[in-house]
Amino acid sequence: MARGQDAAAMLGFLECHLWRRTVADAALVEFCAAHLAAGTLRGGLIEEVHNRTDEPVLLSAVGASAFVTDDAIAEFLSGERPMGALDMLLKAGRGEGGILARESDIAAGNAGAGLNLLVIGFAHRYENPEDPRCRALLARAIGHFVEAHSGFLLRQAAREDPEPIATVLISSGMREIRRYRLGDLEFAVTHRRRDDALPIFPDSITAQIFAHAPPIIRFSSAQRALLELASEGLTDEDIASAMAISINTVKRTWKLIYERVEERAPQVIGVRQAGPSQGRGAERRRHLLSYLKQHPQELRPFG
Repeated sequence: MARGQDAAAMLGFLECHLWRRTVADAALVEFCAAHLAAGTLRGGLIEEVHNRTDEPVLLSAVGASAFVTDDAIAEFLSGERPMGALDMLLKAGRGEGGILARESDIAAGNAGAGLNLLVIGFAHRYENPEDPRCRALLARAIGHFVEAHSGFLLRQAAREDPEPIATVLISSGMREIRRYRLGDLEFAVTHRRRDDALPIFPDSITAQIFAHAPPIIRFSSAQRALLELASEGLTDEDIASAMAISINTVKRTWKLIYERVEERAPQVIGVRQAGPSQGRGAERRRHLLSYLKQHPQELRPFG
């Protein structure tokens, strides 16, 4: 998942491979960085490792999305201008209100009527869609998209994508709204409401992101932030650095997390055993992170 420091790379990649024009200035980068850090803008980066000394790691795919207001998604769906999602981002970046949902709005939507998901853009660096590396990358990108948005209660989702990505989304259950051409690319705007009939395939992209169950543990904001980083494989030292807190604060937060789990869902980490506790911490963490992977709603704002 993209963090605040990834804003410039995220925007630069989308400029090059999707928007094909420069839109980002220092103010927009700062805006996106702040909202990535707050969780009101979501981004994903996929890197490839190569056997090259000059550039061993390449940024190969980027996606960005946001939860937006009812008015914003209605404007996007009814608009006729190309790159409507980008326009929404630029308006929000210029300070226009009523576009991005706030963290409190996201929590209320998860506990109430649901959220409006707008995909700002997705792009990858392979020009030939038949390239086997492209197919592997897109498979990973689909998994990343589902992972980034699972656990939220979606009311509706909308996006615009170039072909052949648009066809993949339509075949998964998104409904085509309109098409347009921009240079040598054909784009399709797609949309899906929660109460629309979902595709019969339970593992389709659309079915997975609209699946939802309420959380039972309900971690605090700080606990969710720590657990998100731990779920990405970060060590406690890395978590302390990413959250700008001390290692002792990380350890105290873990203690509070385990206390909350033992109170509300003790079966997740097992019964506390008497006797030596060496290795017990790693075992509890493994069980908890495995549970969270299967129940991402526990990491989402709720209330």
